[in-house]
Amino acid sequence: MSTYQPMTVDSFFEEARKGRILGLKCEFGHVTVPPRHSCRVCGSQKLEIITLSGRGEVISFTDVYVKAIEFPVEAPYTLALVRLEEGGNLLGVVRGKTKPTHGSKVTIRFEGLPNSVVKWPRTFFDLE
Repeated sequence: MSTYQPMTVDSFFEEARKGRILGLKCEFGHVTVPPRHSCRVCGSQKLEIITLSGRGEVISFTDVYVKAIEFPVEAPYTLALVRLEEGGNLLGVVRGKTKPTHGSKVTIRFEGLPNSVVKWPRTFFDLE
């Protein structure tokens, strides 16, 4: 673990573009991802930057049937909430035609989308 220096959302996504997923771990062991100024569980501001494995497990999912201008992914798509192996949760799109189930194992990746109005890459999950 490295000593915490404020991590911005920009620096989080810059590392994600390089394939490195970072999180913040508080003094009590809770993991927060993406970065915040304090632990999402206990509010502690004593945080360290950690590198995450990029793997997790689906804890919830839903199918989206309406396409949003801000999110140029063809509908329908599956949106999932994934608990990372180290802790912390990420929301993203499940890639592929296979539907996830509760407990499905996934690999996380970040990808820029063409014609997106958002400068940061989006979160995608590949089923293992």
